[in-house]
Amino acid sequence: MKVRLVTSVGLSIAILLGSISMPSLMAQDKAKKAEKKADAKANIQGTVENMSKDQSTITVRTGGTATRIVVYNASTKWLFGHSDNNKPGALAQIKTSNYISCAGSFDDKSRLVATECVYRDTK
Repeated sequence: MKVRLVTSVGLSIAILLGSISMPSLMAQDKAKKAEKKADAKANIQGTVENMSKDQSTITVRTGGTATRIVVYNASTKWLFGHSDNNKPGALAQIKTSNYISCAGSFDDKSRLVATECVYRDTK
């Protein structure tokens, strides 16, 4: 009888401790996922529709009539070719109707601040 009581009490304590620590483990897991998401780069791909060198922006038509704004700066890396086969490029070589794929992060105005852009003549 005492063995059953001791086993029941021990099991109850183990369940109680497990249920107390579980929410903190779940919170840590959510924090790790959010951190990974923040580190992940966003990507915009499409056809160059317009360029504004004075505002350092490129308007990209992503599909149909939808457009997105890409912001570039002096540290943006420019590549010509495909993502897996490219060579160094330059902003001056980009023209309207080029296909472009830019990676970076979004700013507070939902514009992509590009760290790297790969462009080519056609899709």
